[in-house]
This record gives sequence, C-alpha cells and structure tokens, in this order.
Amino acid sequence: MSPIAATVLETDSTESSVRNETSLELAVFSDFRDIEMDWRQLDAIGYSNPYQSPGWLTAWSETIGRSHSLEPVIVAGRLDGKSVLILPLAVQHQSGATTVSFLGHENGNQNTGIWDRRFYDNVTAQQIHDFLTQICRTLDADLLILQNVPEIWQGRPHPLVLDEAETSPSPIFVRDLPSDFEVLFKETHSKSSRKNLSRKQRNLQSVEGYAVVKAETKQDIRRGFDAFLEQRATRAQEAGIPNVFSTPVAALFLEKLIGLGDEAEAAPVLDLWFLEVGGKIRSTYLCAHHSETIFAYSNSIAHDEFLPNSPGLVLIKEIIERACAAADVSVLDLGLGEERYKTSWAEPVVLKDSLVAASFMGRCQKNIAVLRLNAKSAIRNSNVLWPLVRRMRKWTSGLDSR
Repeated sequence: MSPIAATVLETDSTESSVRNETSLELAVFSDFRDIEMDWRQLDAIGYSNPYQSPGWLTAWSETIGRSHSLEPVIVAGRLDGKSVLILPLAVQHQSGATTVSFLGHENGNQNTGIWDRRFYDNVTAQQIHDFLTQICRTLDADLLILQNVPEIWQGRPHPLVLDEAETSPSPIFVRDLPSDFEVLFKETHSKSSRKNLSRKQRNLQSVEGYAVVKAETKQDIRRGFDAFLEQRATRAQEAGIPNVFSTPVAALFLEKLIGLGDEAEAAPVLDLWFLEVGGKIRSTYLCAHHSETIFAYSNSIAHDEFLPNSPGLVLIKEIIERACAAADVSVLDLGLGEERYKTSWAEPVVLKDSLVAASFMGRCQKNIAVLRLNAKSAIRNSNVLWPLVRRMRKWTSGLDSR
C-alpha cells in the first residue's frame, strides 16, 4: 500500500491497556484500493456501521460524490503496523479554506469510524486529540468537521465526540432487541396502540395477495425499487417533504447499494423490503444488516385507499418481529428523524458534531459552521418554526408541480 502521506504520532498516555507505548502511525490514502483490504477486514470484525463501509462509500463516490468538489481520502491509524482505526474523509477547498469532513456524510445517518474493538474500548481522549491534530497537519486543513457522531456508542462515550462538540439537529433512534417480539411490543406500545396496529394489520391481511417480502431476486428488487421511487416522489409532492432521491444520480447510488448496478458486485449493502396487498406494493423499506444491527435507512408509502391501514407501520413491525427472531441480530437502529413510529419503537441517541480549527481561517469557518448548526437545531426543535418550515415546503412543492 502506498500512502500519499504518512507520519508517526507519538503519545505518552499510560491510561490505555492497548500497549504500554502508544505510538499511533497515521497513513492517508487517496485510492480506495490501496487500503481496501484493511478497510474491509476491520469493517467485518471491528466496530463499524454500514454508512462508512467500503461498499457504501464506493457506490457514493461513483455517483453522488462525482458531483462534489472534494478529494476523498481514507485515513488509517495503526499500532505495530496493524490498522486499528479507519476514518473515510473528504477534503474540500472553498472560500479560501481547506475543510476536512466525513466522506458521504450527506447521505448517511451517522458516522462512527471503523475501529479495532480492543483499541476502541481503551483509547484515550489524548490519543484522539493528537491523532486529529496530526490529520489536520498532514492534510494541511484549516478545519476538521466530524458530523453526526453518536454521543454514546458500543457501551462508552464515543472518542470522536470532543469536549466542545456541538449537538446535531436530530438524534438517531436505537434499541436493543429481545428474542421475544411480544416482550418488546408490550414494552414499547400501550395496550390501545398494540390493539390499533394489530387491527390495521388484520385489515391488510384480509385482502388477497398480502405479503411481506425481503426482495431476493432481481425482478423483486426492481419492482420494489420502482415502487420506492414512485412513492417517494408522490409523498414529496403531496406532503412537501424533500425527496433526496429525486435525481438520476441519487437513484443510481441506491441501485448500486441494493445490487442493481450494471457491473458484477459483492453482496448488496442494503436489503429492500416491501409489503404487497392486492397485487400492488403499498410500502417499502431499505435496511442494512450490519454487525448484528438492523439499520433502517429509508422508506416509502403508497398514498392510496390502503393508507388508513398504515402499511408502512405494519411493514416495520414485521421487519422488527423477524429481527427479534434472528440469532444474528441484537440491535435495532431506526436512523435519523423524530417520526412518531421511531419514538414508539426505540430511544433517542444524541448525535454530536466535533469541530477542530487548525488555523485562523479555520477558527473563522468554525464560528460560521457553529452558528449555522445552532440555527438549524433551533428551527428543527421549535414547536413553532419547524411546523412552519414543513408548511412552506408543502406550499412550495405545490407551486413546483403546477
């Protein structure tokens, strides 16, 4: 492997039990192929998430990423020649400043980095501070922004959440799953809620052709994906909710993730689930099964005569029930956004943005970024401003469709 820049970071911490002398080597790669073996191995056996896996970010870089003015770089931290931390990053030059941030963060729900488990469990704040400082020096960055990092992850405060980190506008929703779905259902839903959702499911089941499908064949995946795109477009038009997958390049990104790309690919990163009633797909959900966790990424619902029976809620209930029964699933992650169904199934986990300024220009950019982030958070969490924004989106969507 040929790093474009490599240096050694020395720390004197004695708190970590990883080793007595914790010298961390920093290697930076501009070509995914040069670090792919380490990246895939650590992603498979370490602490990780699907949004920073090689498959996800390769698909993103080949589609959405091409329209961004950025330079992808994969940073590896090594102990004794072994990669113990990988951060997929991007360098952007704008307004006279060089900013480094997580690669593809615009289209993922969270960013954690990919970690050797023992190193993650024992890494110290000083090691991380020195490592991030060295990243800025090596990449000649004015500002490093680490967006949407879970405040608590894998049983401890996340090392990338620095002391002065800002709270992200929205949390993710996560819950440990028991093996008995009925236990979970009773813990998370009132008796009346359980009765209402079960009634809606029975109504759908009474119609010929009821099925919940995890698409396996190319034909089913294509049918489900076409329904997903159509339903998302309709929802955007009728409810004024932005559709981030409305462009051809965004659709191509998803196609690659679900295994519909033209070239021969490895196993899909995302599974496509759908609920079918009366010969038509009424709801869909894109999910990733990664490291004993089900990550629910994006969904869609048909706006038709079956909408009162909440096919989207029935579908996620079915997915969660099957996840509880699976021996290799122990955690549910419903992703970003405070939709009511997420709050009923899982608990919020606060996300944080850590900003490291490495120059005067970086400090100026950091102040601007913090102001923007705080304004966005204030609007998103306001009982007055956020409903107003949603009404404005719906009104604007109505004008655009004329």
